[in-house]
Amino acid sequence: MHKIVLTTALSLFSLNLIAQIDNAATNNVKSEVTIKVSKKSKRHKYFSDNAPVTMADGSVKCIADIRVGEQVKTCKDGKSMATQVKQIDVYNKPDFYLTAIYLRPAEAMANYDSNKVPALLLEATPNHRVQTNRGKKRLKKLGKNDILYHYEPSTGIVSSWKVGAVKENARVVSKAYNLETEDGTYLVENVMVAQ
Repeated sequence: MHKIVLTTALSLFSLNLIAQIDNAATNNVKSEVTIKVSKKSKRHKYFSDNAPVTMADGSVKCIADIRVGEQVKTCKDGKSMATQVKQIDVYNKPDFYLTAIYLRPAEAMANYDSNKVPALLLEATPNHRVQTNRGKKRLKKLGKNDILYHYEPSTGIVSSWKVGAVKENARVVSKAYNLETEDGTYLVENVMVAQ
């Protein structure tokens, strides 16, 4: 009889200990600074690990080096502002190709020699959204009449840039990232992107 009571007590103690360990592991996952995203996700939205994100102080960091709680820059009503990073999604060995978007200044295009017009390159998955003059749109839905917004750190001015070309299946990356911010937007290559 004492054996049964002792065995039952040890079993209950073991189950309680396992439950505490599982609970601690669950709490640890919730407090992780990054969230691992499954490759089975229906709509991949990410940038390459070296995508330059503009920080609140105007400096630039690779998206892979940003941490939850840091302040990044975004734009609202034509002005720059700061927003906090709430979550970082990490994609290991993503199987989606990046789409490359080439942008040119929307204003004063006639004043530029066509061979010397400055261009910006923005690379992300086809399903990633950007802020346009017609609201948020996925990269794969962008056309040559769409305008995106670019922040110039040296002047603090937000300008309009027109989609010049879209290249699908531009390249594959081995690791990719996406940020979620309080405002829902942030700057990559100083171009406003959305979650």
